[in-house]
Amino acid sequence: MPFSTKLLTLVLALFLFIPIQSPISVDKAEAHSPRNWSKAERSRYCSAQAERHANRHTRRTTAAGALTGAAVGSMVGSNRNSGRNAGRGALVGGSAGLVRSNSRWTSYYNRYYRNCVRW
Repeated sequence: MPFSTKLLTLVLALFLFIPIQSPISVDKAEAHSPRNWSKAERSRYCSAQAERHANRHTRRTTAAGALTGAAVGSMVGSNRNSGRNAGRGALVGGSAGLVRSNSRWTSYYNRYYRNCVRW
């Protein structure tokens, strides 16, 4: 018998003698539910998620205000001072965006928190 045939026979023989075990039984992963989360844990989780959500949305408002202010500031005024005007416009627009986003932050937070805790 050639060497490769002997090797194949030996591998098959070893494979047949290895006891085959069934895989360990694992239950389905249980989603978070009122049964496995306390109200305090759920509240903390929802509060953190709502804060992230509100921060993400208000940052967009502030940035949009700054960009709009810079664009308007660079267009308005003399051509010599367009850089300075853009800076002033960004400052004014960013401030306006920040004021607007701060007033919206609470509503974003409350809405997300309420929907998260509700289930």
